[in-house]
Amino acid sequence: MVNPLQLSLDILANAISLALPAALWAFLFLLAWENTPFGERVGFGRTAFWLLLPGALLATFALLPFAPVSNDWVAVSFGGALFPLFVGARAFGRAAPPIGRSLLRVLVFLAVEGAVLLLLVLPPGGPVVGVVAAWGVPWDTALVLVVLLASVAWTVLALALFLPRTRPSSPADSAAGRSDRAVAFALCLTTGVLASTYAASSAVPGVGIVEPFPLFLLPPLAAGFAAALLASRVFPGEEEFSLPVAYFATTFGVLLGADLLRQPPLYGSGPAGLYTIGGAGVLDLVYLSGLLALAAAYLGHRALGRRVSIDAGRAAPGAPTPIGRLGQAFRAGVYGQLNDSLRASAESAREAAGQARRLLEVPDAPAERPWQGLPVPGWVVSDQANLDAVARDGTADGREGFRAWLTARWLVYLGRDLSGRRFGSVRARAVAYLIDLALVTGPAALVWALVAFATPGDLTDLLTSVPFNAAIYGFIAVAFLYTVVAETLTGTSLGKHVLGLVVRDRKLRSPGFMAALVRNVSLLPTLTVIGIGGALAVAFGLKSGLLGSVTVAGIPFSGGVLATVGVIVFVVGGVGLFGALGVLVIVSTSERQRLGDLLAGTWVVRAPSGPLRATGAAPSAPPSPPAGRFA
Repeated sequence: MVNPLQLSLDILANAISLALPAALWAFLFLLAWENTPFGERVGFGRTAFWLLLPGALLATFALLPFAPVSNDWVAVSFGGALFPLFVGARAFGRAAPPIGRSLLRVLVFLAVEGAVLLLLVLPPGGPVVGVVAAWGVPWDTALVLVVLLASVAWTVLALALFLPRTRPSSPADSAAGRSDRAVAFALCLTTGVLASTYAASSAVPGVGIVEPFPLFLLPPLAAGFAAALLASRVFPGEEEFSLPVAYFATTFGVLLGADLLRQPPLYGSGPAGLYTIGGAGVLDLVYLSGLLALAAAYLGHRALGRRVSIDAGRAAPGAPTPIGRLGQAFRAGVYGQLNDSLRASAESAREAAGQARRLLEVPDAPAERPWQGLPVPGWVVSDQANLDAVARDGTADGREGFRAWLTARWLVYLGRDLSGRRFGSVRARAVAYLIDLALVTGPAALVWALVAFATPGDLTDLLTSVPFNAAIYGFIAVAFLYTVVAETLTGTSLGKHVLGLVVRDRKLRSPGFMAALVRNVSLLPTLTVIGIGGALAVAFGLKSGLLGSVTVAGIPFSGGVLATVGVIVFVVGGVGLFGALGVLVIVSTSERQRLGDLLAGTWVVRAPSGPLRATGAAPSAPPSPPAGRFA
């Protein structure tokens, strides 16, 4: 007999499960792109969007195996766990600066807390659980009670350690006290999510960690609304910082309460397998719970009628490029906003001069003469001065506004030609890319071969073995991390270093960790093709005797050889296709940026072997501007 109530609940649960990810992605997009200053301020601007949505999708096969347990391997997913954790840590730093001090204290406290709780619940130990169970309490209930009691104790400890006890006597004390309150608040909220997630979840052998509907909604929603309600006491006047704290606390709380405390009993409970933290990717609770808490905190923030305070110095999104600013000027002119068009035109030409000056390492010029010292015709300096004068005076003449825009366009293109001297060439970047691929693929092929030799049985046994699959996923993760870490620490990679190239942001600084992550996310499809295809080629080549022979046009061929050649062709074709798309983007952009550079706001430039002064002949000058005011 059909239970109507149960059927209705099942339909509702399926509908919410299907709609929730899309709704959260839409919210994240609107926060980053439609309310950009606010999103940037709280740590969820465009960089976070690229990493959490397109980046997480591209990182589906990027798993980092880090520990063998019994016959199993434990791994962590980049898209489902690491990317949300990185974004949460960076966003928390906005709420509790300085990020180094506050984040270190929070992470150390949570690491100790997680280790202690794991010792309490991990079988066959758990003497405290055994004492509770001896009172007649079911074992599962005793586990939950112990975690809840321990969480209360950790919450009290966090408040005692980090909550300020005295009133601030100076601005420095006030800032430190605000950071301490944020740390204590985040730890209490994280512990609450940890305990409630542990109580609502269960470990099912052969399935994984299960949290039924609607229980999986309650911890993130409660954390988000609690953060919004208490924000006025923790962040008076800056209540919007409850959003990053809610996201951070929920992401780390679900990680500890579900994956850390619930997953270990599954190890060794069945056939050998690869257990992955965040393994469901963008559908994993570690990934979705943080976004749900973020949305709940935002709704609570708006429902309480709080205003959004914006510090333009911290919150402003990345400034448009000179070409982008020129586009803004054109659109303003089309809509009849002539004075706005004039100002944007003059600013685009100034930014083009400043960009060329930075890239060529020319000393600063007077503010009224941005082109001075650059190898340009004499009329360029005069035209910039005329353009600035018209922007100050304004005009109601559409023809004059259009002539100003044309002059700005010629100046911007001139600046682009000057800047192009410093950008890395397509050939150099392609060679550097191939060197880096060879550097990471060579050792991986050796590992795949060693695992294949050590795995008894036929090809099926090898392809289904946990170590072999762990080596495939590990290659994708390690190759990705190699590039990210190298560019973060040194601003280059081995291949780029050999070709004399470095990665820089728009101020010619080394990219930060988040920029390097976003920049290299677009490499994950290539690494996935190499990892899966390369491992299959090694497997087919070493197990060729087990595949028999195939007759082609009357000529017998080894099945293993044909399979190996086919997979190699697939890998070369895939790498070539992605590489060709990257080259197409580079040659199509004014600053020779591939997709990752466009998303992260970075350049690949020639490393200076000495002062890069702009000497020699000037680039071919554009035609003189039309006669009239700008002649």
